[in-house]
Amino acid sequence: MAQRDKIRSEEKSKARAEKKAEKKAENEKLYQEVMSDYFEEAPSAPEKPKGKNKLVKRIGIILFVLLNAAVIYFTASSEFSKKAPPPIKFSFTNILFLLGGILCLIVVLGSETLKYMIMMRHLGEKVSFRHAFSTAALGKYYDCITPSGAGGQPFQIYYLHSQGYSGGAASAMPLSGFFTMQFGFVILCLFAFIFGNSAMNATGQTGIKITAYFGAIAYTVVPVMIIISGVAPKIAMRIVAFFVRIGAALHIVKKPNHTIMKSVRSLNNYSVNIKRITKDKGLLTKLLILSTIFQLAMCSMPFFAVRTFDGDLNYFDALFMCIFIQAAISLIPTPGNAGAAEGSFYIVFSSLGTAGTFWAMLIWRFLCYYSFIVIGVLIYGFNAVVRLRENHRAKKLSQEAE
Repeated sequence: MAQRDKIRSEEKSKARAEKKAEKKAENEKLYQEVMSDYFEEAPSAPEKPKGKNKLVKRIGIILFVLLNAAVIYFTASSEFSKKAPPPIKFSFTNILFLLGGILCLIVVLGSETLKYMIMMRHLGEKVSFRHAFSTAALGKYYDCITPSGAGGQPFQIYYLHSQGYSGGAASAMPLSGFFTMQFGFVILCLFAFIFGNSAMNATGQTGIKITAYFGAIAYTVVPVMIIISGVAPKIAMRIVAFFVRIGAALHIVKKPNHTIMKSVRSLNNYSVNIKRITKDKGLLTKLLILSTIFQLAMCSMPFFAVRTFDGDLNYFDALFMCIFIQAAISLIPTPGNAGAAEGSFYIVFSSLGTAGTFWAMLIWRFLCYYSFIVIGVLIYGFNAVVRLRENHRAKKLSQEAE
């Protein structure tokens, strides 16, 4: 009997070892396919992001507008169904706080523009304020109009390449900008989670607080995977394969091997391009500082918006609460986190009994969201005018030459 149990145990151990060896061989084969496929690909100009089907796009726009309208209606009805608030009287102090919010917007665009100018110089490309500013602003524009902010980097790559920057530089700059931007926000999250708990506890919004922790973790996933891909690509591939196969088992992922190869190729692409910039520690430090300033300015906007309408709130409490809100709504896949952002802001800041919360919410959303859409449209209009003038000048020179 003991001998039979021993034989069974050995058979099970052998079967497990064979299964483990088979999986290892499969992972190794997949890894080699991915690596050979990636490194054999000749670098080419990035393609312009493809547009969605017109009908689907229109439906999406309509739903997006309705969602925003519904949230604004709900917050307005909540605000004005209460006891009538005292009339808001604008003074010089109120205007100064409003200008402070606008200054935050300038700092946001300025820090991101400076990042691109520094990267242009480092890569030996032409340094252009106009192109750096347009890349920064249009990146935010596409982040605001695409689900989960997924359109910013692809368009930035396309835009830079269309302006004469090399394929490598056009890819390296937006990806490095994204990489450092994520870490900049994680730095603020750590600061807020350590020192800002009391400010968030005062609101009584435990759900938003807990969700913020998960959002902060989600923020770190892509940058950490890019780092692992650069340092230990086999480990990165195995991590990706593990989660993709779980998705396949749950019938979420239809083509697991294809998804694994595509994901690992993307990670390696990110890693190779980012290394062109981040291997310089001094440069990386500058980019991280500018990214942290960018995020700090974004999260400072609620303080100025609330104080514009005489809300009694100190700077650090407003900053910490905004960081928690931003981390929590990062899990919402709507363009610009629409709906969740407005609702969360109103719930958190109105719980403190601050005056004019509804109007403060509208000012905040204009500063941190709608302003980028307006600026993006203005840039497109300016570029269209410049193109028309250049075409007219070229046509005139051609006629004179004849």
